[in-house]
Amino acid sequence: MTDESVVRRRLSLLPPIRRARLWRLYSEARGPGRPWRYLDMWMDDGRAILGAKGSRLGTVAKAAVDTGLTNPFPSVREARLEKSLLAAYPGYGAVRLYRNEERATREAARLSQGAEVPILRPFTDHLEDAARGDSGESARAARLAMPRLPCPASLAPAALLFRAPSDADAASADIVPPLQLAAAHAALVDLARFSQEYDEALWRKADRRLAPFFRRRGPYLYPRAAEPDYEAVFSAALGAGILLSPAFEIPSIIPGDFDDGELAALAAALRAPVSD
Repeated sequence: MTDESVVRRRLSLLPPIRRARLWRLYSEARGPGRPWRYLDMWMDDGRAILGAKGSRLGTVAKAAVDTGLTNPFPSVREARLEKSLLAAYPGYGAVRLYRNEERATREAARLSQGAEVPILRPFTDHLEDAARGDSGESARAARLAMPRLPCPASLAPAALLFRAPSDADAASADIVPPLQLAAAHAALVDLARFSQEYDEALWRKADRRLAPFFRRRGPYLYPRAAEPDYEAVFSAALGAGILLSPAFEIPSIIPGDFDDGELAALAAALRAPVSD
């Protein structure tokens, strides 16, 4: 279970951010001895895996705002998003949509009678859960799961996936603003294109610098440091201009674009011995 107070405290160590572009954050602070640009390797737990706003999100969101589709109305976009989700997660047979992750989480808890419902993050097949011994493959086999949409939380709806369509009959659902439906659909289309180049060949380029400090599973980076030492790891990375996952149990993610100098700075900052 993620301690949200720890996440907030660690993120508050960042200076005010004035702009985000792709996988880099630009801060207001430009004083000596402090980074003003940060490579985002957290990506809001995968919500920003396409970069700060993907390739078409701004255009799609603006079009929805311009046509006044910001309130919860029935929309043909609902069926489009459901179709995209079922294509992205083959093996699931039904979808229910919600206005945010909190509402989806509450419904998932009700349907599962309190049992944990896996989150299907982008590139789930590469994930592992050291605490439970679960893998991405077992998460994909779950009867009920919540996909992590590659879309900023401020714009994204949430969804539950049901392996058996009959299981979805017992689930409630929301009428979601068309703006959110359009944003999530555009993000899934972008993710399919992004996946053609965001692959092992790119991820492997990070190993030279980061293998001593992280175990890599696909694009996901698990710290070799023990949990009590992760506070120092996170702070050292921030000082080197790298934003790692602020939660020990949530892996950091290799961005879609990085240069060797950025990873070299991170490796230098983490040079102290770490436990395996």
